[in-house]
Amino acid sequence: MSAGLPPTGAADQSGELGEDENLSPADRARAAEALHDAFTRLAPQGSDAWNFLAAFTHLGDRYGPYHPGASALSDALSTRRSDGRRTGPLDRLRPRRDRAGRSPDGEKTDLEEAMGHVVEAFRFLSARVETLESRLAAQDRPVDGAAWLVPARDLGALAGPVAAHMWALTPGGVIVHADCGEGDLLRALHECGAEAHGVEPRGAVALRAIERGCAVTIAEASEDVTSRPDGSVGGVVLSGVVDRLPLHALVPLLAQSRRVLRRGAPLVVISEPAAAAAARDAAARDLVDGVPLQEATWALLLERAGFVEVAPLPDRTGQDGRSALSAVAPS
Repeated sequence: MSAGLPPTGAADQSGELGEDENLSPADRARAAEALHDAFTRLAPQGSDAWNFLAAFTHLGDRYGPYHPGASALSDALSTRRSDGRRTGPLDRLRPRRDRAGRSPDGEKTDLEEAMGHVVEAFRFLSARVETLESRLAAQDRPVDGAAWLVPARDLGALAGPVAAHMWALTPGGVIVHADCGEGDLLRALHECGAEAHGVEPRGAVALRAIERGCAVTIAEASEDVTSRPDGSVGGVVLSGVVDRLPLHALVPLLAQSRRVLRRGAPLVVISEPAAAAAARDAAARDLVDGVPLQEATWALLLERAGFVEVAPLPDRTGQDGRSALSAVAPS
């Protein structure tokens, strides 16, 4: 599960949210809708695990051979076997209702054995699924808080040049920024006249962007990009998220970004200097797999992902040591 919401107390550290008297009803409604979407996505009800366990419980309680009388099927499993007649080649000529429960004395019927095997098969499958999920949870837990351990730096002075670059190249459509932080680039894009949408996994930070009037989804970049249709996006800007994801996660993120981009649409990757990883605190160094990549590495990854016209951002003012590469989805 992604780190969509901050740990307990995170909102208090960054100031109380949602209590600004200057907020408009529309801004409050957007913030409430974003929280509702995040809680809906993270709730257990309706998930695959929830639905599987509910179906398995219903199967065992209603149709299991250990609950006679619970259903018509259970009643058939419990049919009296006292008539002493055995099945034979001509048994198939008897009415089905007369044959359902008949079996030699002391032996289970075929239906009884079949249902027992079905229930036991589901029980075994449930145990296997639970084991696999437990292993995956144990494997993924260390990076659950990566967005908080290695927070994305605001674009600051970079927002204006990046917005102008994206606006000049976009063929039209929404421009997506992840991680958008408090929405500096989103506001700059809006001032240019572009439609912009932010993606931010830190709930408290995302809510501040929403309260500033930005459209933001509380999620990881991969979740948002993967859910979008082919060729539906007019531009993508990746910052912050690219400095904490491991290489095996960056490659599919670039592939998905190219898939959703329209032909000729731009992509910009903004990354911290490689030396920034050494400045992380002990917890971040131990728990976060991803490290900032060098500009030459980014150029190679973008070319391998199928992008063209890979080059440094034309206007590099205000990068504060960060690298910014621009690329274009092939026409």
